[in-house]
Amino acid sequence: MDLLVVEEILHRAIENNHETINLSHRNIAVLSNSFQNLKNVKRLLLNDNQIMMPPSELTDLVKLEELVLNNNKLTLLPTGLCKLSNLTYLNLSHNPLSVLSEEICQLSSLHQLWLVDCQLINLPSNIGNLKYLRKLSARENYLESLPSSFVELENLTWLCLSENTLRDLPKTFYKLKSLTHLNVNQNQIREVPECVSELPNLACLLMKSNFIKEVKDDTILALSKLTKFDLRDNEIKEKPSHWKVNSTNPIDTYNFTFTV
Repeated sequence: MDLLVVEEILHRAIENNHETINLSHRNIAVLSNSFQNLKNVKRLLLNDNQIMMPPSELTDLVKLEELVLNNNKLTLLPTGLCKLSNLTYLNLSHNPLSVLSEEICQLSSLHQLWLVDCQLINLPSNIGNLKYLRKLSARENYLESLPSSFVELENLTWLCLSENTLRDLPKTFYKLKSLTHLNVNQNQIREVPECVSELPNLACLLMKSNFIKEVKDDTILALSKLTKFDLRDNEIKEKPSHWKVNSTNPIDTYNFTFTV
């Protein structure tokens, strides 16, 4: 999109104190200085552009509540991101970031964080500081483990870690007392972690396409509070007859949908 058209949109937004600005799919590669004047913007959509350089022009937009940057070419986040203290939603998915700065852990109001396909090897060590985080997706990365502070995300209700290389979950994972949905499909997990049976509010557990060979009856019983438990495409060769599982339909076993 012609840069003059983008500048005209920005000028109009500044002049009229717009709180929502949608500049997605505009082929933007570099943010102009005009972005710094969007003092009243609360919702800024910059997804599906060509942005490569850290957008430092955004760090002074202190009223910003929602920032959408997915599907760009970012390899770094700007220094000063922590100044966005009102930010509740941040989408960085499908950017080749590789590493996330610890500064992201200072976004104290953050409720949702989307990190799908960011080529991440690790999550920030202080991610547990995001005390109000409710939803986190770090699908399709290269995570082998989680930082020890992860279990301090006391308000986390929805978590997707599918398509990584996790072999296990932290033994203290049970501390995520608010968690209701856990997706660890397509990892390298070899047994159902004991800690998941200790999550008091967990309702949905997705463990499809791992390397699980058996599930003990005690484990099934401990997970009976679930409404959905998906174990399809693992290495379970023999299903005990009392599971009552057939090849076409999930069944209601111990009062929950158990799919193998």
